[in-house]
Amino acid sequence: MDANNSLQEINEALFPDIHVVASMSHRHVTKLMKMVDSFDIKTRGMTDFRHHSKWLLLHEEGSTVDLPEFVYLENVVAVLHHYKGWLQSVLTLKRHLPRNEWVPVAACSQRNINLCYFPNAAYGYNNRRLAVTTLESSVYVWKSTNNGTTQYKGYAIDILDTIAAVLNFSYSMTEPQDQSWGLPVNGTYDGIVRQLNRTEVDLAACDLSIDEGRSAFMEYIYPPIRTDYIDVVYKRHDKQRTISLFLLALPFRPMVCLILFLMAGLCPLLLAVFESVDFGWNETAAGSGDVGVTSVKKVKQNLLSACWEVTGSLFKQGFSKYPRTLPGKVLVTSWWMLLIVMTTVYSANLVAALSAQTDVKPFSDLEGLLDSDYSVGTRVRGMSRHVIKSSLPSSVSGRIWAKIASNDPVFLDSNVEVHLKRVRSEKYALVEHASITNRLMAEDCQLEILGESVLWLHVAFGLPQRSPLKADFEKVMSHLTASGILDVIWAKWTVKRNLTHCPQKRILKSITVNQIGGGFIVVCAGTVLSINVLCLEKLIHSRQN
Repeated sequence: MDANNSLQEINEALFPDIHVVASMSHRHVTKLMKMVDSFDIKTRGMTDFRHHSKWLLLHEEGSTVDLPEFVYLENVVAVLHHYKGWLQSVLTLKRHLPRNEWVPVAACSQRNINLCYFPNAAYGYNNRRLAVTTLESSVYVWKSTNNGTTQYKGYAIDILDTIAAVLNFSYSMTEPQDQSWGLPVNGTYDGIVRQLNRTEVDLAACDLSIDEGRSAFMEYIYPPIRTDYIDVVYKRHDKQRTISLFLLALPFRPMVCLILFLMAGLCPLLLAVFESVDFGWNETAAGSGDVGVTSVKKVKQNLLSACWEVTGSLFKQGFSKYPRTLPGKVLVTSWWMLLIVMTTVYSANLVAALSAQTDVKPFSDLEGLLDSDYSVGTRVRGMSRHVIKSSLPSSVSGRIWAKIASNDPVFLDSNVEVHLKRVRSEKYALVEHASITNRLMAEDCQLEILGESVLWLHVAFGLPQRSPLKADFEKVMSHLTASGILDVIWAKWTVKRNLTHCPQKRILKSITVNQIGGGFIVVCAGTVLSINVLCLEKLIHSRQN
C-alpha cells in the first residue's frame, strides 16, 4: 500500500486525536514507528504525528521495547503480557534528556488518568523548536543588535513568548530576504506570505494585516492580536491669532452678532413707538385735529433718544431716562435682563481673548486635508499602502493616494524618520498606523493627529495553510484575549501622551447662541408682552371714550 497517502488520509480524518494500537513483532513495530516519525519531516510540518498521536504497543513476554534514537514520538505506552493472556507490566515513554526512556507506570492517583500513561502530554510541545519569521514594526517588533547577536522585542514578541511558555516550545527568528510583509506579485505573494506558503517557516509573529487575498496563500491565527487603524499626523505651521484689530468682536460668533444687531435695531423703534403713544393718562397738548401728525413727530423725536439709550445700555447696563409708558417699561426690563446675561459672558470671554489664542486648524477631516495646501505622504511598505493604492479613484482613499502620488519621491521612503523630519519642517501630512502616530505624538508636543481613520486593519499572527499548530495556537490566543492579558501587554509597549512637559495651550472659544439664548428669549417675550400691554391700554382707552 502507499504508506504516504494512507498517513495523509489518516491525518485529515482523525487529527488532532490519532490513536494507534499495534500488536506485531518488534521489527515491524520499529519499522512502522520510523515511517510515521519521518512522515512529519516529509510534509514539512503540515502533519504532527509526533505530538498528537498516542501509541499502545502490545508485546509478548520477553520481547524488547527499545526505540531507535531517531524516533521522537512523544506518547507511547508498551504493554507486556504473557502468552497465556495475563498482564505482566506496563511501561510508558517519559521524556529525559538527552533521550526518552521507558519507565513503569505506577498506581495512578491523578484526576487526569491520561497523564499517568502519557506523561509527556504534560510538557506540551516538549521544547520543540519552531522557525518564526518577523519584520520590525515600531510597537509590535523592535530589532536590536548587541555584540553580533540580533534580539527582538515588542508587543508581538511578548505574545509569542507567552504562547511558547504555555505550549512549551522554543523558536529561532528569521526575516524574509525581500523585507516585505507580503504583497501580490504575478499571481502570488512575496515576503512573509511567500515564506508561509512555501512552508519555509512554521509561524509569522508580527502585525500581519488580515487580507482576503492573503488568505488564499496562508492562514491567520484568530482572534487577532490587535485592531489598528491608519490616521494622519501633521504639524500646524500657521501662526495662531493672538492679536486682532477686531478683538472686541472676537468673543462672538457671527450668528450672535447678527441676532444682537437685529435686537438692537428693533428695540429702539418699539420703544420710540411706545413712548409716543398717549391715551390721555398724562397731560398732552390741546387739539385733536392733527393727532396723527403729532404722533409721527413724537416717534421721530423719541427714536433718536431711544437709539442712543439702547446703544449706551450695551456698555453701561442702564438708561439715563426711564420709560414713561408701561409697555416701554416692560420692554426695557426684558432688554436689561438680556444685557445682564451678555455682559457677564462677554466680559469673561474678552478676558480670555487677551490671554488665549484662537484654535485655528488647517483642516478638520480628510476632505479638508485634500483641499488644503498640505502635501501628503506614506511609507512604501505594507498592505495598508496597497489597499489605499487600489481604492477607487473617486473614493476618499483613492483621492488621498492621488495626492500622495503627485508628491515628490520622498513619499516612497520607508524610513518613518524621513517623513517625520518633513512633517516638522513643512506643510506635510503623514498617513501612518495609529500605533506609530501615537508614539510620535508622545515624543513631540507640536505634532497633532487628524482623528479620522483612513483605513481599519486587523493584525494577527500567520501560519502555513493546514498547519497542525492552528488549533493549539488559537486556543491559547483566545484565552489571552478573553483574560485581558493582551491588553496588559499592549499597555506595556505603548506610550500615552504626557502633556505635563508640553506647554498648555489656552484656547479661546467664541460665545454661541446656546450660551446666551435665554437672554434673547427674554427680550422676545418682553417685546410680545409690551405689545400686548399696548393693545390692552388701547382697548381700555377706547371703551372709556
